[in-house]
Amino acid sequence: MSPTPEEAKAAAVAALVGPGGQRLELMRRVEELDEVLRPLVRRAVAAGVPKTRIRELTGLARGTVGAWSKGAESDRSE
Repeated sequence: MSPTPEEAKAAAVAALVGPGGQRLELMRRVEELDEVLRPLVRRAVAAGVPKTRIRELTGLARGTVGAWSKGAESDRSE
């Protein structure tokens, strides 16, 4: 006998709970690490570390490194 729609829905929700919770925890941890990395990226750019190297070391996207380092290049000339 096949499950009722309610049973199928409950089973689908139950299957999402474990992996979904793990993903949410990882996303929370990534946000914490981003808070640590943001000033370090700015400091690295200001010190002359190439953005490509920063991306290699951190796994950050090109746009993220660019956004986080806005103005840091001008800090080097001061």
